[in-house]
Amino acid sequence: MNAWQRVVALLVVLGLGFGAAFALGGAVGPIGADDADDDRHGHGDRLVLKPADGDHDHGGAADPAAANVMDLARTAYDAGRQELTFVIRDAAGEPVTSYDVQHEKLLHLVAVRHDLGGYRHVHPELDPATGEWSQRLDLDAGSWRLYADYVPSGGSATLTQADVAVAGDFRPTEPPADSDTDTVDGYDVHLARAGSELTFHVTRDGEPVTDLEPYLGAYGHLVAIRADDLSYLHVHPEDGASGGAVGFHAALADSARYRLFFEFQHEGKVRRAELAVTTSDSDTDHEGAGDEHQH
Repeated sequence: MNAWQRVVALLVVLGLGFGAAFALGGAVGPIGADDADDDRHGHGDRLVLKPADGDHDHGGAADPAAANVMDLARTAYDAGRQELTFVIRDAAGEPVTSYDVQHEKLLHLVAVRHDLGGYRHVHPELDPATGEWSQRLDLDAGSWRLYADYVPSGGSATLTQADVAVAGDFRPTEPPADSDTDTVDGYDVHLARAGSELTFHVTRDGEPVTDLEPYLGAYGHLVAIRADDLSYLHVHPEDGASGGAVGFHAALADSARYRLFFEFQHEGKVRRAELAVTTSDSDTDHEGAGDEHQH
């Protein structure tokens, strides 16, 4: 093979390699790790991802905090236990350093894998001098949506979100069939729906668990993620004593598929039941249905 033929062959190989990489990226999303270095705080390039329009609606007057963005120190990680660090910035680009406590925490961070096959609910630590939040977190390979749920001091409930990519052997989880029952650690959790009223009944060995314990100031917490666009709904239960049932008012969108993550505490341990539901036009109420963020 002469020199010219060798050059042509090299270009063809490079072209095929680029094409394969592009096709893979389009199929499974960005899951390559940041290869800058092992500095978990990411002193390299920073990427700010703004929340998508319409993902979050407080209702009522416009909230200046809605312009906040999550400034992530890194947006790519290797699979496994990593440290996430980020700053919430206001519309002027300044760090938000002061927060009001809501449900016993300054900020609730929920991480959901895009195929809804992974879920984390944690409470990062704040450096009040810089506004930087940090949290050690186990993440599987794939693309993850991060939801920061908080109240800036003197403001209203706010949701800010961004995506991260986690490198590794990513195998998407098949969407589960609709189910109104889940079993976790010997507890059976059954969902009863009546319009926008969702009631979770917790039993063990066939008997109602009537002594559920408060977790973050409530007998249960519910996060609903809409499958088609990852819209987020965080709901806290209606007031009332624990009698083996925890009720919520949640305005789910019509004709939509949701993954429901219900957390409860008993005998000192927090457990999570995961259910899948598809709403119809007849079983949702239209008042505020869709993307609202409830507390």
